[in-house]
Amino acid sequence: MTDEEVRMIAEQYEIDLSKLEGSGPDGEVTLEDLERYIKEHFYPKVLREVKLIGIRKVIAGRLSESYREAVHVTINMEAEMDGLVEMREKLTEKLGRKPSYTVLMLKCTAKAIRDFIDMNATMDGDRITVYNDININVAVDSPMGLITPVIRNVDEKSLEELLDEYSNLVERTKKGLLKEKDFVGGTFTVTNLGMLGVDSFTPIINPPQVAILGLNRIAEKPVVRNGEIKKARVMTLSLSFDHRAIDGAPAARFLGRVKHYLENPGEVFGDP
Repeated sequence: MTDEEVRMIAEQYEIDLSKLEGSGPDGEVTLEDLERYIKEHFYPKVLREVKLIGIRKVIAGRLSESYREAVHVTINMEAEMDGLVEMREKLTEKLGRKPSYTVLMLKCTAKAIRDFIDMNATMDGDRITVYNDININVAVDSPMGLITPVIRNVDEKSLEELLDEYSNLVERTKKGLLKEKDFVGGTFTVTNLGMLGVDSFTPIINPPQVAILGLNRIAEKPVVRNGEIKKARVMTLSLSFDHRAIDGAPAARFLGRVKHYLENPGEVFGDP
């Protein structure tokens, strides 16, 4: 690896090599130094690794043999969105700008992932790696097609920070200005087709992750409350997961938690 190649990699991650302590001759930054820095600052911190054994390994092996790749299972669940719509109006007044529904739902999803951290994982062979950092890839339409840059530590960032970062990410995506650092370290993916009028779809898992959440359009529908038919704004949540790594019951509980936070946004955003 030449000095020029090291500089090219550093440029992709916007790293100032002069600020790194190198281990090479005369303090030169080596490839190993750069890789160590990138791993520390751009990749998620591992919470634990679980090696598949016993029944789980047998199930994973059989499913892999049957399907030859990730075993996609998709479940759907409706969430009433009136609470989030009202929360958006309150936040608009507070912030002086209208927050994106995608960002609001990202925040709710991240809180649910923290409650069900096993969804925040990747799978490589017979090894499942669960991460502590919640780094969510967000599907964005671009001139090159649908791509999935990452927003790191979604649960830890304020709404204002997420709005700025998401806006910047979308702008750079449409201008073709994304770099390698924008794609590494994701632990979960969210894709939103609601703005395209989609009611339900089957999201494709972003390997090696084990799950992806699909968001659909918010539509007015009749719902039954206390025996009476009422009008409500409803959205279908579509969760695809790798059945080798996650069973249906915990996946359904996780999706139910996402639904809960969407329907009770005050638990996520407080009282604006």
